[in-house]
Amino acid sequence: MGLAIYMVPLQIGAANLAFPRAAAASFWTWIVSALVLIGAYLGNGGPYGGWANGVDLHLLALSGLVIALLLGAVSVASTVMTMRSPGLYMDETPPFAWSCLVSASMLAVSLPVLLGQIAILYIDHRYGRVFLGGNYGIWERIDWIHRTPQMFIYVVPALGVAAEIVLAAAKRRVFEPLAMYFTIGLVGLFGFGAWTNFAVTGEGADIIDGFEGVVLVALYAGACLGTVGLLGLVGLAVIQNRKLPKITTALVAALGAGGLLLIGALTGLVGAAADWLEIAGRGNDGNMQMRMTTWVTGQQSVLVYGAGLLGLLAALHWWAPKIWGRQLNELIGLLSFLGIALGALLAFVGPALSGLLTEQPDFVYADPNATSMYAGWIDDSGAEGFTSLGLVGLVVLLASVSLMILNLTVSVALKKGVVAENDPWSALSPEWLLSSPPPLGEPEDLPVLTSGTPLLEVPEEEEVGV
Repeated sequence: MGLAIYMVPLQIGAANLAFPRAAAASFWTWIVSALVLIGAYLGNGGPYGGWANGVDLHLLALSGLVIALLLGAVSVASTVMTMRSPGLYMDETPPFAWSCLVSASMLAVSLPVLLGQIAILYIDHRYGRVFLGGNYGIWERIDWIHRTPQMFIYVVPALGVAAEIVLAAAKRRVFEPLAMYFTIGLVGLFGFGAWTNFAVTGEGADIIDGFEGVVLVALYAGACLGTVGLLGLVGLAVIQNRKLPKITTALVAALGAGGLLLIGALTGLVGAAADWLEIAGRGNDGNMQMRMTTWVTGQQSVLVYGAGLLGLLAALHWWAPKIWGRQLNELIGLLSFLGIALGALLAFVGPALSGLLTEQPDFVYADPNATSMYAGWIDDSGAEGFTSLGLVGLVVLLASVSLMILNLTVSVALKKGVVAENDPWSALSPEWLLSSPPPLGEPEDLPVLTSGTPLLEVPEEEEVGV
């Protein structure tokens, strides 16, 4: 969200955000709410905490985080829709700005549902405890926020980053821009409606029969179709260039983000289809549906820790010259890429195999104090090896993120990075027309845009003039 707030106005020729005060409020609300949330957990709060006031504090802090995201999402979406340069039409918007619009729009219509659920849970837990009878059902009703298909909404900007970088490396426009926008929008659209997960997987629901299974299969199939379509379109642009682009951290991380997002979508499709076709879904009599096993944990890891982090790595290396005026270290960046890719795959394969082969449950909702039941699954199912593999992946991911932070610290904070030119990548999109970094405040010399790739048109015009 922070990257979108900074980069989107530069990409569309806007002097400022549509609601700059809302964006500032989003930042400070996020910081304060995050600190309060950490304090609630440390004070034995959280969804299953033993201190009642701590549980309430956790819900209040969580609502603050949701409000912060909503403020940022509304600001970003409004900026793309209303603040574009007069000659820049929506079908010429750079891919990253478009992906931010898609993600922000989906957040703006899904997060209010979460906010309403949190309000109901807070009122019930603090004043009546009639609906839940305690705190056992809190996380069960809001955990859709970190499950698919909702997670597709979070990683849609990674697709925009991938398209932006690959097309710039190929020095080509995508041959059919509307198709590119459609594929990105498709992934975001099929992330909508995740709050119905409880209705599908809650007590008494049967995903195998009826409408729910078809819907889940369709959602994952749509996300797969959108991802494959986008990767195919940018791949055609590379082929048209007839030469391999220069290998950089930004490029390999962008491609890796797209690949891992596709793996995550395919994993969800396979799991949903298996449940629907009664391959793995056999009720709750000792056999678990795939959606209720650590198969889902593996999918979460490859999407958030894999595609999300690689998208962030690519974006930081690509736009660091524009934001801070210095390039990040390429060697450290490539090491970070390898670590994130390896760690995400390990964190995916371990839990996925555990869920597939041992039916290890993702979470025991009914009674979190019944640790003996959960331990029984671990002891009897032989899932320890798979769990250890996933843990190794998380450790590798943590080390890789530490490398990213080290790179930022050394290259930017300590000013050891190479001083960047205005356009060190020979990129295409409008933000590279400005100085690196742009001056604080509203730029005085905003370019008048008629295209989302103005830097690609300059060489073409010069060639025609010759």
